Amino acid sequence: MFIPFFDPAYLLFVLPAFVLGSIATILLNHWTKKYSDEKIINNYIGTEVIHKVSQKFNLKLNISIVDRMLASSYDPSTKTLNISNDIAHSSTIAGTGILAHELGHAIQHQNGHSLARIRSAIYPVVNIGTNIGYLLLIAGIILNFGALAWAGLVLFSLTTIYILITLPIEIDASYRANKLLTELKICYPKELPKIDKVLFAAALTYVAGLFQSLGQLLYFFFQIKGSASRED
Repeated sequence: MFIPFFDPAYLLFVLPAFVLGSIATILLNHWTKKYSDEKIINNYIGTEVIHKVSQKFNLKLNISIVDRMLASSYDPSTKTLNISNDIAHSSTIAGTGILAHELGHAIQHQNGHSLARIRSAIYPVVNIGTNIGYLLLIAGIILNFGALAWAGLVLFSLTTIYILITLPIEIDASYRANKLLTELKICYPKELPKIDKVLFAAALTYVAGLFQSLGQLLYFFFQIKGSASRED
């Protein structure tokens, strides 16, 4: 059976992304923990921040409580802001930054951000297409059936395209977070570099994910191309 994880060449393609992802995770956990112990000067708790931002941008949000700060997210399909109790009822640097980022996504959704709309539209196709693509890809390589492998690679590449679209969306949400924290005077300018560290580390995890996906794609591309050359 063809198992790429036992191929040393596979490791060459994905190892850089693994290292970058590990660094991003360490930084994210470190800065989140560090700035979870430091309160913002204005002492706005999360629910107050949500109220201020919702009033300013006329956001209609549902609130759902999740178990961890880093599990916070915004679901555009239900207009639900998922936040932890730590964020909702405290006023820390890390929590405020993460909350502002997710509120940035809510503002993107309300304003009809083009890339965010595209990402939401292709999400169901990406999930199904990637799984089917991987099966076709592996089957094509094992059976030396080039057309099947290439078709699988095209479907498998949907994940890479999805992450490529996601990255600028995340960067834009962090930009909006900085802007709203400043405009609404939720944070002082000297607090923003600390918030930026948390958001930068979070964005770095998406960069690592993109590199990993590209590495896998390139690996399989050369595998299929190599098989085709041997047949010729």
